[in-house]
Amino acid sequence: MEFNVVTISILVIAIALFIVFVIKRNKKDRKDLEKELNQKELTPDKNDQNLKI
Repeated sequence: MEFNVVTISILVIAIALFIVFVIKRNKKDRKDLEKELNQKELTPDKNDQNLKI
């Protein structure tokens, strides 16, 4: 079975682009999660005010 070089090249490029897409998406999601968690720390919920220390 002989493989076509063009087909293999397209497949390798598609896989590389998918990996780059996943890495960028992961960084964006991580940044959004950190921002959300930091925001929650700055603004406590209403229920937290009722707790006695």
